[in-house]
Amino acid sequence: MTKLILFVGTPGAGKSTILEGLKAQKKNLEVVNLGDELLQIAKRNTGLDDREKLGMRSEEEIKRDREEAFANIINRKKDTIIDTHLTIKFGRRYIPGVTIAELANIRIKAIIYVDATAKEIWKRRHNDASKANRRNIDDTEAEIEEQRNINLAILSSCAIYLSIPIYIIYNRDGKQSEAMTELDKIVKEHFNV
Repeated sequence: MTKLILFVGTPGAGKSTILEGLKAQKKNLEVVNLGDELLQIAKRNTGLDDREKLGMRSEEEIKRDREEAFANIINRKKDTIIDTHLTIKFGRRYIPGVTIAELANIRIKAIIYVDATAKEIWKRRHNDASKANRRNIDDTEAEIEEQRNINLAILSSCAIYLSIPIYIIYNRDGKQSEAMTELDKIVKEHFNV
């Protein structure tokens, strides 16, 4: 049976950076970025080609596209890490990146959450020129902490409801290699890579 692991974190925690580092070491590791999948589906169905606007569509459109994306992932029949967000923030509004029902439906086996302090996240967001136009660039440390707390609450709910393990990897400044080592151990627990 195909194993799926959800890989999440607050934007700026270093989730993508750590995952890219691990993928470079493990060429056979299957990783799917859910946002990229959703953008391809939205582009095909509606012509939308701006990833930042994916979450601004109707709940029905978002749900339909996520169902299609998860079906595509399952149909590949490969153990896969699904890279996404627990929450997506638009001003003071949060929308789910995934729902517990969707995770139950695809039989997610574990969730890995990459975390850093609000101060580290704020600093990374402002020091990364490639993310200067992202919608959350103006968030204060308090707003980042709020999103971290919401994410952790959702993470706990998922673990309890789905009866699956959760892992938290702390990606501290200057300690990226330690976070990658920790991720490698977790992945080896679940996948033959």
